Amino acid sequence: MRKSNLLVMCFLAAGIFSCSKDDEAKLSAEIDPDGVNATEEVQIDINEASGGLIVEGATSKTGSITPTGDLVFSLDFSTQTAFQKNGFDIVFDASAEFAGAYIQLKDENGMADTYLDVPLSAMNNYDNKLTQNKRKKIFTKEMTSTRKEEGNTINVDFESSVPAGTFCYVICLYDAQGNISLPEDVCVTVEAWGGNVNLVADWEYTKEIFEGETINLGEAICEENSFTLSCDSGEVKEVEGSYCYTLNGFNLTFNSDGTYTYTQNSTDSNYDYDASQENCELVVSYYDETYTSNGNWAYNEDKEELTLIEFEYINTEAGDDQIYDIEGGDVVFTGEIDLSSNQLILKITDIYEGDTEYYEYHFNKK
Repeated sequence: MRKSNLLVMCFLAAGIFSCSKDDEAKLSAEIDPDGVNATEEVQIDINEASGGLIVEGATSKTGSITPTGDLVFSLDFSTQTAFQKNGFDIVFDASAEFAGAYIQLKDENGMADTYLDVPLSAMNNYDNKLTQNKRKKIFTKEMTSTRKEEGNTINVDFESSVPAGTFCYVICLYDAQGNISLPEDVCVTVEAWGGNVNLVADWEYTKEIFEGETINLGEAICEENSFTLSCDSGEVKEVEGSYCYTLNGFNLTFNSDGTYTYTQNSTDSNYDYDASQENCELVVSYYDETYTSNGNWAYNEDKEELTLIEFEYINTEAGDDQIYDIEGGDVVFTGEIDLSSNQLILKITDIYEGDTEYYEYHFNKK
């Protein structure tokens, strides 16, 4: 009798453990059951795409480019990734003086009917985007590199009519004397929104790891400072304090339609200089802020890379919402990811002033 009961208990236990293992959450083996990523392989009509290219300060012209080959120019890449509305950048170094660039789309049947004339004055226009990116505290590190270190940059945005797919273009440089370089050929893949069903979920931030150092949610990051305080009483003295930033909460949601939203709540501490002068001692003020970002996400299955393009953000301070629309979108994150059934890690590699820095942002599935 005891042996029989013992066997029953063993079978029950085995069944329980077996079910527990089977029910354990797993990643879907088919990350793109709807074939979203397959749309990136569709050839985009070059004349329709040409009409959807936006380069501020450039002029669209009819006809074709006739290179003379008298100007030295080359690119170190032949393929690029672009994003709907946000477009792509053409970054290059030029060994000779030049006055501008010509860009014309092409396919196996020939060239597009029009091309873009991009003068030098229309290149390297990034002041607005860098200013916006500095406000994004959680992903700020990625945006700190200066554009001038990258050489000459042509920022190409898209009209909403340019879909996911592929197209190719040629680019030539020209100078003030009418010399035109030989063309360089580049093929572009416009990423589809979404592309990995395993990301579709609500994710809760837990920590950042920077160069092996862990900064947990709710832990203050402080920068110590010392300065001279001139008191209202006439006394002058040296005081020491610190500026601090604390991330109190950060929730990130990926939707199946390729949209995302994230909300981060943070606290900044700063000196109240007027109150410090009056009291003749350091007085610290605290400011709570809520930052909400809305946009689209794209997953590159070949590179296992995730990109977030922000099209709207909302700053909330003291109950006051300030809403900002970004017409061409801003890249707020792009990098490799590690993904399991219940954890997401976003990775950033940043090269700044010759030094390479590594960041990781850890999330748990809610």
